[in-house]
Amino acid sequence: MGIFNRLTQVVRSNMNALVDRAEDPDSLISQTIREMEGGLKQAKRELVETMAASKRLSTEAETEAAEAERWGQRAALAVKSGDDALARDALKQKLASRRKAEQKRDQARASETVAARMKSTLAELEHKTDELRARKAALASQVRSAREAGGAQPASSLGGGAFGELERLTERVDALESEVEAASVLDDVKKAQLEARFRELEQSSAQSEVEDELAELKRRVEEG
Repeated sequence: MGIFNRLTQVVRSNMNALVDRAEDPDSLISQTIREMEGGLKQAKRELVETMAASKRLSTEAETEAAEAERWGQRAALAVKSGDDALARDALKQKLASRRKAEQKRDQARASETVAARMKSTLAELEHKTDELRARKAALASQVRSAREAGGAQPASSLGGGAFGELERLTERVDALESEVEAASVLDDVKKAQLEARFRELEQSSAQSEVEDELAELKRRVEEG
C-alpha cells in the first residue's frame, strides 16, 4: 500500500508547484504523468502480491483443515483401541489445526478485501492519469492563463476541475492507507497482547472442548 501513498505525495507536490510561477506547467504536468505511470506499475505489482497472499492463505487454511480432519480420525482410532490418553492428545492436535485454519481464513478474507479496494483505487488512478495525459496541453495553457490573470490560485481550481478531481482522489487514497495502516497497527502492536489474554482463556476452553469431543467419540464408538 505504500506506493499509493507515494502517488498521492507526487500529485500534491506537483499540484502545489503549479501555482509557483517559476515552474513551467508543460514540464510539470509531463513530470506528474511520468511519475504516476511509474507508480501505477509498482501499484499493480503490489496488487498482484496482495492477491497472491490471499490465495496462499486460503490454501494454507485448507491444509490446516485437512490436518484437523486427520487428527480427528486418529482420535477415533485411539478411542476404539481404548486409549483415552492418546485420543486426548490427538484431539488437542485437531483443535490446534482447526483454529489455525480459522485464522488463515480470516487473514485470507482480509487480504482479499484490501486487494479489492486496491484494484478499485488503481483503476481510478489509471483513469485520471489517462485524462491528464489527454488534456496535458489544454491544462498547461489554462495554468498559464491563470498566472497571467494575476493572483495565486489553488491548483485544484485549475484545469476545469481535473486537478480538483485528482486532489479528491488522493484524499480517498489517504483514507484507504489509514484503514490498512490501522489494521497493521492492530496486528503488530496489539496482537501479542490479545494473544496473551486469549491464550489463558483458550487453554481452559480447549481442555473442556477436548473432553467434550472425547465423550462424543466414545458415545459414537459404543453405538457402533
